[in-house]
Amino acid sequence: MPVSHGEWLRVAFTAFLTFLLQRLWSRLKKRTKGIADQEQWDTKVDLDNLQACLLTSVNLEKCGRIEKRTIMTKKISDVFSNEYVRNLVLEAAAKTTHENPFVCSYLRREDRWNVLVTAQNHISSVFGPYHLFSNQVSFYESCWYVFALVGVRSRGAGRFFITPQHPVSGAKEKPDVGVLRIRLVMIEEQELRKICSGEISESQDMFSERHRFRWHLMQSFADLFEKQLTRVTGDVNSFDVRTQSWGNNLCGTFKKQQAEGKPVEELQPEEEELPSGLDCFLRIHVPVPLLKDSKNGPGPQDVVLYE
Repeated sequence: MPVSHGEWLRVAFTAFLTFLLQRLWSRLKKRTKGIADQEQWDTKVDLDNLQACLLTSVNLEKCGRIEKRTIMTKKISDVFSNEYVRNLVLEAAAKTTHENPFVCSYLRREDRWNVLVTAQNHISSVFGPYHLFSNQVSFYESCWYVFALVGVRSRGAGRFFITPQHPVSGAKEKPDVGVLRIRLVMIEEQELRKICSGEISESQDMFSERHRFRWHLMQSFADLFEKQLTRVTGDVNSFDVRTQSWGNNLCGTFKKQQAEGKPVEELQPEEEELPSGLDCFLRIHVPVPLLKDSKNGPGPQDVVLYE
C-alpha cells in the first residue's frame, strides 16, 4: 500500500527532530565538559592522571632541597581499568589529609594489596629493560625502593620561572599550590631507613616552603615504614632500623605474630579501624645497570643495533 504524503512528512519531521535533539544533547555535553575542565584547570585539580615520581634527599644537606623527579604519567583509567576499583581509589584519595596523605590508609585491608600491586605492575614496566640487562652478563647494582599512593597537593611557595625573582604565583591572596592529583611516590629504602634513624634530618635552611612540604611527606613515609618494619619483625629489643631485614616478608603480613604454643592456622587477621597506618606501601626491586664492574675490570661490550 503506498505511503501517503502526510505520512512521509511525519517521518521526515520525526527524523529531523531526533537529529536536532542529538545535536543539542551532544553540544550540551561538550559545553558541560568544557565548563568542568575549566573549573578543574582554575582550581588546579587533575584526578584523570596518575603521576609516578621519585623523592630524594640527595641535595637536602647541601642546599635544603628535596628533589622530585617524574618517572611516568598515565591516565588513571589506564592504571585502574576496573571502574569499581578506580572509584575506590578516588574516594579514598578525597579523604586524605596533610597529616595522613596515604590513599591506601582509607581502603579496606582486602583492597590494599590489589590496588598497590596494580600500580606496581605499571611502575615496574618502566624499569623492564633493567631486569633484562641484569638477567644477562651485565653488571648492575641491586636497589630497593618503597612506593605508596599519595593524594594531597603540594603547598607553599617555591616555583619560579628561571630565577627566584620571577615566582609562578606571587600574589598574597592567591597562595602557590600544586596540582591536586594522585601520585605514586617512590623513595629509596636506604633513605627511609636513614630518616628513621636520624642520620638524615631536616635542613635548618630549607630552599623553600615547597621543599619543606616534600620533606614532611618523606618524614610521614619514614614513620609508616618504621611502624611496618617493627610490626613485621617483632624484635623490638635488638631492633636497628638501619640494618633490620624484612626476613621472609617482602613488605608485611596480615597475620599476628605467632603466640607461644598456638598453631598458626588458628590466628586470625587483625581488625583495624580506618584510616589505618598498616599495609599502605610496597617494595620494588630495581637492578640499576652499571657501566663497568669496579672490581673485575671493564664491563660488557656495547650492544650493536645495526651493522
